[in-house]
Amino acid sequence: MKNNSRIVDRNQAEKLLRFINLIIDYIFIYIIVITIYLLAILIYSLLGSSSFVENSAALDNMNPLLDRLITAGLYALLMYFTEYITKGRSLGKLITGTMVVNENGGLPTANDFLKRNFSRIVPFDTLSFLGSRGWHDSWSDTKVVKRKAYLEALERENSIEDIGRLSEL
Repeated sequence: MKNNSRIVDRNQAEKLLRFINLIIDYIFIYIIVITIYLLAILIYSLLGSSSFVENSAALDNMNPLLDRLITAGLYALLMYFTEYITKGRSLGKLITGTMVVNENGGLPTANDFLKRNFSRIVPFDTLSFLGSRGWHDSWSDTKVVKRKAYLEALERENSIEDIGRLSEL
């Protein structure tokens, strides 16, 4: 695999784009998580003897720590599957025109996506972006790039190399 780390570094998404990705993804994933919770309550109500209202009240009384852990786990799992299936693009990244690549410019592996998304559970991961790079990027050796600019730069680089190869013939 060719090392395109210079191209990756020159086309990294700005922090504002990353923040917009975060907001869009949070909203999208939390709508899905709430839908999963509601479906679980509905199914449990249909199969059990208690009503939907009683089951939703019981869920409201869930231990807050357990609620946060389940929600964070679902968030990480849903983001993992979203980014893995779409090859590095969540809904936020689709809207802002960004994508995830590994540090050499290739498509991250399933393991990279797993590390990237489950490290989001770590408290203060979001605040880690006040530094130069977020933890979920550095721990998974991934970066977010502006997709169109990155692909154009990659194409230019490959065209220049092709011209060089032709002149050698």
